[in-house]
Amino acid sequence: MIDKDKFYRNIKSRILIISDSHGKNCNINDVLKKAGPFDMMLHAGDLECDPKTICSIVEDVGEARSSDAAGFPCYFVRGNCDWNGNLPAFQVIDIEGHRIFLTHGHRYYVNGGTQNLEYAALEQGCDIAVYGHTHVPAVIRREDITVVNPGSVSFPRQTPRRKTFMIMEIYKDGTVDFNLVELKKRGDQV
Repeated sequence: MIDKDKFYRNIKSRILIISDSHGKNCNINDVLKKAGPFDMMLHAGDLECDPKTICSIVEDVGEARSSDAAGFPCYFVRGNCDWNGNLPAFQVIDIEGHRIFLTHGHRYYVNGGTQNLEYAALEQGCDIAVYGHTHVPAVIRREDITVVNPGSVSFPRQTPRRKTFMIMEIYKDGTVDFNLVELKKRGDQV
């Protein structure tokens, strides 16, 4: 059995990364229950709802888990299916010595590869680029940038089709791990 206190002592920050929820907020609720404690949430677009709705789910689940779990930052970007003009096309987030470029990806033509996205992220001084849009999870580590797609929590397109999200863990020594997590179908054993 894993000693969770010992395990978490080496982790400086845990970041939940989701994308392409497409209004299926019950799936976000399932993600939050499975993800465990985290310090920040990134949503890479195609929410198809008001971000305040997702924030309220995050706060409700967080409060149910522990009174200090709510109140962390949540970042959202506009996807090609989002009509909320108040959401930015991209955001740059600084955390624990890393700079994250968060976008949906459709403006960078990620269906044909991540090269345009990588250039845009590097132009912003980022060492991590997070995107969605393809509904296919990926972690691409290059010399100067890591490119991450958490897949979709609602409509996966990879084979086999599994709803996924990621947990990014930043360790005290500055290293970063990206852990892909599958959501089980309702009725599956967890």
